[in-house]
Amino acid sequence: MQPLSQKPLGLALMDRSPLTLTGLSCFLGTLNVANEIIVQETSMAGVAERLLYQPVDILITELNGLNETIAQCREVLLNLCAQQPELRVIVYTRSQTGEDLCKLLDVVNISVVSRGDELPLVGEFFHRVFNGERVLSPLIGSYLARTDPEDVSSLHHLTRCENDVLSFLFNGMSLREIAELQQRSIKTISAHKCNAMRKLQVKNDSELFSLRKTLASSLPVIDGWKSLDAPPCCHQVWRGIQQS
Repeated sequence: MQPLSQKPLGLALMDRSPLTLTGLSCFLGTLNVANEIIVQETSMAGVAERLLYQPVDILITELNGLNETIAQCREVLLNLCAQQPELRVIVYTRSQTGEDLCKLLDVVNISVVSRGDELPLVGEFFHRVFNGERVLSPLIGSYLARTDPEDVSSLHHLTRCENDVLSFLFNGMSLREIAELQQRSIKTISAHKCNAMRKLQVKNDSELFSLRKTLASSLPVIDGWKSLDAPPCCHQVWRGIQQS
């Protein structure tokens, strides 16, 4: 994905609680990103109707709105994404149910961030989406892993490079960040990811992240940190945010 332009980002917010909407608006104001909150609604149905007439760049939403089930909200959201393929979505959710979350991952413009993540990390994840990346936070990966299978028969066929890329991905890093860390091209890193997915017989990110727990014990230790622990670069980002 290409980064959005430098004009103020048009945002839509959805949460069943007006108080939460107010808090989210205040939080967005601390991110030093030019933005304009155009739409605020307490239901996904309300957001979908408003966005027909008031398009925005990014929708930040919970998974269930007022008087809506998660399934109803998700269906409306997926339909909205199909109707507006340029819309970028951050599902900022309390949900910890892998079954609810995995159905979102087939849509490449949907990022998923847990409300259990610390606010400095949430700010970093939001910045990455604002700059055109897709994000699945590590906590979301752990929730998806709860439904993992017992065995991955193709694991031993992965190369060291493929294992390394998976380790970084499961820690919430983007392909761009992995490429910079390993001083390789994004094309090379993407190829390692695709090769690993083919060997593991998974078709999408949802299926890949469902293997996270199974892969954890077999992925290598990289430069002194264990896979699925936060890598050094993540700690540097954290310190930079705290010092800003």
